[in-house]
Amino acid sequence: MYQRTNIAYELPSTVKALNDGWLATYQISTVVAALFMIVEVQLLSFVKDKSNYDNHLNKSAKHALLIFTYSALFFCLSATVSGLILTDEFGELPVRASRRKDPIQQGIFDSGALDLLQTYGAKRSWIWVMWHCESALSTTAAP
Repeated sequence: MYQRTNIAYELPSTVKALNDGWLATYQISTVVAALFMIVEVQLLSFVKDKSNYDNHLNKSAKHALLIFTYSALFFCLSATVSGLILTDEFGELPVRASRRKDPIQQGIFDSGALDLLQTYGAKRSWIWVMWHCESALSTTAAP
């Protein structure tokens, strides 16, 4: 069953600014995570090549390096996918909001930015995906 959509609906300026900001953030983070993933693939090929190591290097050190490289690759891949999901979800927020009756009649909202986005159609599950994407990028980008 289709929901009725108000095609002339526009998000309030504050909600639109929040949505646009998050949308740009996750578009950029998706590109950055994909670039990190390319670097990790190159690093993985270097780590797996036995000619890059001295014969006296501890086998456990090689194994640990391989595990860390695979872990970083996995986190970059998951951050890229999470960024794509969030970009899609934030892009659909105006459509979701147009299907709802305007929840804020007085023009005043006394809560946080994420609560405001949820009032206009953001899903609660986004918070977990946002946290996952941000934590994966901060883990792989740490010096």
